[in-house]
Amino acid sequence: MKMKRKSRRRFWGRLTCLALASIMAAGCAMAALGGTARAAEPLDLARKCVLQVKVEPKAMEESGEAQSPDVAVDLYKVADAVKEEGFDACRFETTDTFAGLDVDIRAGETDAARIWMEQAGLAAAVVFAEGNFVAPAYTAVKAEGSDAVELTDLEPGLYLMVVRGADLEQADYLVRRPAEDGAEPDGIQTVAYSESYTFTYSPQLVALPTKESVDGTAATSNPGEWIYELRGMGAAESKPALSERFAALRIDKELTEYLTGNPATFVFAVEAVFGDRVVYSDVVSLTFTAPGIQSELIADKIPVGAQVTVTEIYSGATYQTAPDSAPAQTLTMTNGTLEDADFSNIASFRNIYNGTGRTGSAITNHFEYADDGEGLVWNWTQIPAGTPDVNE
Repeated sequence: MKMKRKSRRRFWGRLTCLALASIMAAGCAMAALGGTARAAEPLDLARKCVLQVKVEPKAMEESGEAQSPDVAVDLYKVADAVKEEGFDACRFETTDTFAGLDVDIRAGETDAARIWMEQAGLAAAVVFAEGNFVAPAYTAVKAEGSDAVELTDLEPGLYLMVVRGADLEQADYLVRRPAEDGAEPDGIQTVAYSESYTFTYSPQLVALPTKESVDGTAATSNPGEWIYELRGMGAAESKPALSERFAALRIDKELTEYLTGNPATFVFAVEAVFGDRVVYSDVVSLTFTAPGIQSELIADKIPVGAQVTVTEIYSGATYQTAPDSAPAQTLTMTNGTLEDADFSNIASFRNIYNGTGRTGSAITNHFEYADDGEGLVWNWTQIPAGTPDVNE
């Protein structure tokens, strides 16, 4: 990121509060020096502040299951709050780390919300620049069962707020999205995970202390008390974007005996349901030319939490399901990986020779997903070898 470096740059943080979390940076927004508001108590920059960040359970509309990830909140000090002599107001002076950041945005300025979001992105680009290390000024972790993270004993100032997975390393929670049209810098986002969802967060700027907005505008000329503790209705919103997590499914097939002759093909129908939706439906096959064990992997296509039914729909004329196996198996997808010792997204089948001695002849199995009048189902037909392909 290219920045013109300045030392201890001053700026007047005058902006409009537009119901975006990043617009909480309006806390020390300075109004025109002719402001006449009188607070019950003047600004006290020696007083410590509190910031509560809401992280309530969220659900994707399709599934309806609300979940909450384990998160931590990092605050990076972007600027110090400095009392403006003669007025009940303050200004910001950027720290050396963020000296190139320019957020001189006037209250009511067109596109103020977008500009503040851009400035938060620029601040995040400084924090997470390749090869750089900037330590957060404060960090707090969400307590078990809580719907908020609370940071206390904070110095007044302007902060970059980063919400991330509490148990993740930076390489795992940091997402870099290339900027459009080659602009600088790349977009910075962070992630956290629940059982079924990925929560994606954008960086935000937050100022402490603040005042309540009037007609959508936050300024130190507004009436009322200075707010040093942002809790409850005044708490910051983390506002994540949700997406489904996906996991791998493995189908294991054991053939205990093999009757010499044509290859033995086994076909499985796989259907996954998440909430009220069918989220995956397909067929897979395994072909044996000797006894043994084979596996088929369906990689990262089925959402975590989905209920999956794997049904063996074809095993030929020579083999049958073993007494201790089952032709249909149902499991719930977990977020484990194949490398985990306790990986459980596995449907296992075992077939034995049925003793008929029939070897059969070569066939082609044709599967079609079609509506039978009562819903979509898999239709299976066998095409004997030598039969012309009607699709040719």
